[in-house]
Amino acid sequence: MNIPDKLSLSTYTSHHIESFLRNYELMVKSLPEVAEWWPGMDDFERQHARTAYFGEAWAPRRVLGTLYRAGRLTAEQEAELAALDDELIQHLDEANLCYGLNLQSVAQLFTWGTPLAQSDKVIRISIHPRTLNEIAPALAAIGEKVPA
Repeated sequence: MNIPDKLSLSTYTSHHIESFLRNYELMVKSLPEVAEWWPGMDDFERQHARTAYFGEAWAPRRVLGTLYRAGRLTAEQEAELAALDDELIQHLDEANLCYGLNLQSVAQLFTWGTPLAQSDKVIRISIHPRTLNEIAPALAAIGEKVPA
């Protein structure tokens, strides 16, 4: 799916937005169950799950972020998107197992646009310490720019 430019944002209707939200909801809400089944799945079943859940939701999630930043979501849609983003973050371990999403992938939500960026709510992210090896250089670089 191509990411829309500002001119093409008007081509997305409320029906598109609702469809994107439903696909994203299906991906996020199914994560615990898919992760439970994952070890017993064969390669074909895993590929099918990646296509059916992740493939139908991740690129449209990016479009939702662009539409959110453009002010095209209703208050209810914004609240739903924030709740789904929060739930995805809470299930990062399962998202990594099933779809290869990691902390860097989830950080993209904030680049694309998420109502969570405006929230004062504390977000808890469960990660394996070995994952910190992947992001440590970026965190260290940020720390060097912050005055002591």
